[in-house]
Amino acid sequence: MTTLPELARDYVQKMISRAGPGAKVVLVDADTKNFLSLVYSQTEVLKQEVFLVERIDNETVEKLMHMKAVCFLRPSYSSLRAVTRHLRDPKFGEYHLFYTNSVRDSYLQDLAQADAQELVKQVHEYYADYMVLDAHLFTVPTHESRGGPDSGRVHQACSFLCAPHVDRQELLGDVDRTVEALAALLLSLKVRKPCIRYQRSSDVAFQIAESLYRLTYCQSEGLFATERGSIEPVVLVLDRTSDPVTPLLTQWTYQAMVHDLLGIRNNRVDLSSKKIATKVPQDQKQVVLSSQQDDFFRAQLYNNYGDLGIEIKNLVDDFQEASKMNHNIQSIEDMQRFVENYPEFRSKQGNVSKHVTLMTELSRLVEEGNMMSASEIEQEIACNTTLRASSVYNEVSDLIRDHKLGEDHKIKLAMLFALRFERDAEMTSRLISELIDVGVPVSKTNLVREVLDYGGQGKRDEDLFGGGKSLLSRATGSLKGLKGVDNVYTQHQPLIASLTEQMFKGRLKETDYPYHAQVPKVDAKQAKELIIFVAGGVTYEESKFVASMQQQYPNLRVFLGGNGVLNSGQFLEGLGARHRMSQR
Repeated sequence: MTTLPELARDYVQKMISRAGPGAKVVLVDADTKNFLSLVYSQTEVLKQEVFLVERIDNETVEKLMHMKAVCFLRPSYSSLRAVTRHLRDPKFGEYHLFYTNSVRDSYLQDLAQADAQELVKQVHEYYADYMVLDAHLFTVPTHESRGGPDSGRVHQACSFLCAPHVDRQELLGDVDRTVEALAALLLSLKVRKPCIRYQRSSDVAFQIAESLYRLTYCQSEGLFATERGSIEPVVLVLDRTSDPVTPLLTQWTYQAMVHDLLGIRNNRVDLSSKKIATKVPQDQKQVVLSSQQDDFFRAQLYNNYGDLGIEIKNLVDDFQEASKMNHNIQSIEDMQRFVENYPEFRSKQGNVSKHVTLMTELSRLVEEGNMMSASEIEQEIACNTTLRASSVYNEVSDLIRDHKLGEDHKIKLAMLFALRFERDAEMTSRLISELIDVGVPVSKTNLVREVLDYGGQGKRDEDLFGGGKSLLSRATGSLKGLKGVDNVYTQHQPLIASLTEQMFKGRLKETDYPYHAQVPKVDAKQAKELIIFVAGGVTYEESKFVASMQQQYPNLRVFLGGNGVLNSGQFLEGLGARHRMSQR
């Protein structure tokens, strides 16, 4: 079954090959540069007669008229301006244009007028208007993450998280960008008119569903034509408000843990920060964590923290054994074999060093921050359906006074308590007072009430803590294969686990998750494809669930997307921005 990285790599391969033989330069914009780096390594690109990858808006690039320009671009106004500048003052001998989405006729007319020297040899649409992070996981850049180099730090989905406090034009712009990405995904998967369902309690989810309907059913009839009677994919549009608990929980699987504690952006981890205590080699200040490019990471990305340490030790042992063999050079044949294997040996050395560095830093942060104690209480609050506020209050209070526990972990505990025991407002107020007493800034303690305004009971369709409409109360009992300590820290399952189970059993309530009024209903039991999109961002815990579901049901294709991948720090920062906007 074709995966998203395979689709993406195929697009890139076709673009480069369609330009024909000869020296080439690939011209990209801000979004397509990230797309390319996610699916192709620089070495792989260079093997295809590509001698340079450059931003199309770089006006200082030298003239290389003997080379062909393969332009991989979004069909945006900024890319049109950049292409027309090139055509009026060409830097390359030929231009081959490949766009990530549908191109308007007016856009093509402007290109034709600018191409007086007839340098454009071909124009094609390849539907790659989203970021591919894993086999099933994609994201959509919003205005935040398309800004400067640090703009994604706050929250890649700030507009959706801060709604309705953000500027309406800004929000609508992000809705349009999201819908363009979803449409491109549908076309790249070679599916057509989707069955659209959405979270009724969310205005943003409705806007995305409505705009997707208009694009796929009303505006692009030729592209989205479908055979009568065919079973179309289900697109379920959710809002992060439906589950504010998942991004607040401390993570204990490799990929999610690295993102939670160190941050992963476009499958890269920045280890150059002064906060990193582990000594990092100069060539590993920025490391790639991609399941497509790293066999060890692909095998371990969903592994638990305890088992991970054993696997990394095995990785080191295997490398040491290989290293001994490489140093045992006694003949010309041994020397030749060593030279032939040296690139692979160096690659393995770098990979081992990367994972040892990451594990060392994760272990330090866990121990110094007393994270296990906090996480155990987090899971208790999230998963114990019989828990009473009075029985857990003292434990939360003790951790708030623990000087080893970081401010963000203390805030998260109070927020989880507030969400779980929303009716016990007096206890929540006392926890806020205790946070202030131990020196937590008011700007952070405000988040305890902000999360209730954002994703409290009145904003959700589901009971996240059992005993109501949700199936999450069964999560603990349904766990398999978890032993001892792992069971304590990883028992939580995200809301989409419940929603997906209900959908494929035909039990997802239309009152809470209606079909778009103008879209034919599909029997979810017969559907072969499901696209879940979360406005406000997804998490790696949710990605792990989708991956496990894909293994359990190999005949289904399930894809998960959102406006960025959240960790708890980004979620807190986004809520902080939301609070500041509401105070203006």
